[in-house]
Amino acid sequence: MEKMSNRIKSLVKKYESEVLEADENIKLLLNNAGIIPDHTDINKDIDKWLEVKSSSLGKLQHIASYLPKQENKDGK
Repeated sequence: MEKMSNRIKSLVKKYESEVLEADENIKLLLNNAGIIPDHTDINKDIDKWLEVKSSSLGKLQHIASYLPKQENKDGK
């Protein structure tokens, strides 16, 4: 069970990292598009990072169903 728990934690961190990376890239593209010379299709890149973020958030929701259930202090 410990190995599965570590694997799940690893995946959670991976997906959280992908969400953060996507957020930062989206902000960069939206706020500083002028600093990227010869970049003609910023919308395509923004769309790509939105897809990465959406996918990673969905994976986080799904992986949560595999997390071990925590018992309350009263044993329930």
